[in-house]
Amino acid sequence: MQHPEFTLHDLLFNAVERDGRKVAVVDGEAEYTYEDLERQSAALSVALQGAGVQKGDRVGVLLEKSPEAIVAMLAASRLGAAYVNINPQLKGPQVAYITGDCDIRVIIGDSDRLGALEPDTTERAFYKGEKPETDGVSGDLVDLAEALRSGGAPREAPSVSEVDLATILYTSGSTGMPKGVATSQRNVVVGAQIVSTYLENTSEDRILSALPFNFDAGMSQITTSLRVGATLFLQRSRLPGDLLKGLRRYEITGVTGVPPLWSLLLRSAKSIEKEPLTHLRYLANTGGRIPQSNLDELRRLLTDLGGTKIYRMYGLTEAFRSTYLPPEEEAQRESSCIGKAIPDTEILVVNKDGEECAPNEPGELVHRGPTVAMGYWGNEEATARAYRPNPLAPPELLDVERVVYSGDTVRRDEDGFLYFIGREDAMIKSQGYRMSPEEIENVLIGSGLVSEACAFGVPDPDLGHQVIAVVSPRDGNEKDSAAQKIREHAIKSAPPYMVPKAILVWDELPKTVSGKIDRKGISNAYNADAN
Repeated sequence: MQHPEFTLHDLLFNAVERDGRKVAVVDGEAEYTYEDLERQSAALSVALQGAGVQKGDRVGVLLEKSPEAIVAMLAASRLGAAYVNINPQLKGPQVAYITGDCDIRVIIGDSDRLGALEPDTTERAFYKGEKPETDGVSGDLVDLAEALRSGGAPREAPSVSEVDLATILYTSGSTGMPKGVATSQRNVVVGAQIVSTYLENTSEDRILSALPFNFDAGMSQITTSLRVGATLFLQRSRLPGDLLKGLRRYEITGVTGVPPLWSLLLRSAKSIEKEPLTHLRYLANTGGRIPQSNLDELRRLLTDLGGTKIYRMYGLTEAFRSTYLPPEEEAQRESSCIGKAIPDTEILVVNKDGEECAPNEPGELVHRGPTVAMGYWGNEEATARAYRPNPLAPPELLDVERVVYSGDTVRRDEDGFLYFIGREDAMIKSQGYRMSPEEIENVLIGSGLVSEACAFGVPDPDLGHQVIAVVSPRDGNEKDSAAQKIREHAIKSAPPYMVPKAILVWDELPKTVSGKIDRKGISNAYNADAN
């Protein structure tokens, strides 16, 4: 008997009902059936209850991409707790920020990552691997492997509904530290329903998981696969050639990625020409625009030689997924085209007065539909800025119908297709990661060598942006040696994508009239010198 699709774990239960012995996840040589996921998530939910987790609590998942990470998400969902997938590349200070921001009760993590936590980051943790020596966990440390073998079912399992919090997805804002997007069970499930529908996913699909689980698009590979009972293959390496090896080895039928991933794939063009990927049914892109030359080459290698459908998608964490371009339209539209609204969703293009824009008039993309998230965790001010009443709704519905403003400028042509123009803020997107300049500046200033810092992005055809930083050194630090010392600190203290490609040392950073660092002026000066 199939369950109504209200929660993430409903998707699992339905997959078990259809075919519990079907392979759900492949991790190298290891295979996990849907029955395995059900049994292990039940066992872990019992262990989480024993650690004090209750409905509404937050459970941190600080694991490298793995079957255990998927089980942790499902176990939290079964208890009505919210899972928080933490980017495993983050260092101790960034993990501590997220843990404190949403008051994570328990962290499930790899031993080495738990060992690198800041003191007293969490009270309890489940560790994968050897028991870590750590000051980051002030209380109990539990062996995750033992918890997964313990068996049983949750005692007095709470009732979990579609309106309950399912997960918090951390995304960088245009200013300040990352914000947590509170996402309901309904958001997660409807997102899986919509995406699996337009991608035409079935139980026969063999989907490659090439994106991190802390990305909304990476999480979507899990949820869409669960929803249709497909098989998910975990891909961790992003070395040149390894993506193609994964696609071939597992005869993958579908893969979703970001533009830098396709740049890696194109390095294997000669191999694809000799042996086309005829089993690859679709390739879906998110996280930015594919450079036109790369898009043309993907069409030639994949669509022309192998029959692969290419889907261009646009989404924002605050609403999961917003638009897609149907494959039959793909070759006819320039690379900035992001298609039309996904099913059951409306995309508005509005001007600064909240009025709908005329065809080809630039305006802000506004998303209306069932995937609009609940808001930013614990941040009412930011929520009020982004999540607002529908400006085009009749007066009697203004207090009921909510939309999310994306901050992205687009235009809609006469045929209804949307084209991405750009952002008004200073967001940096590099290697598929989206970050605010302030996050990078905080790392650089944390070295103790810097009095002021300004970070910005410079367009790069493969990475999206190169990260550049201009700093002024503290008194007593020589300019010649400061840049190298600051870089060494950044490498130790931040994930690779946040480490600036270039660090320029100036005596003083220019300011605006209001006394703020003139980020735009510095960026313009750098670009002028570079050209």
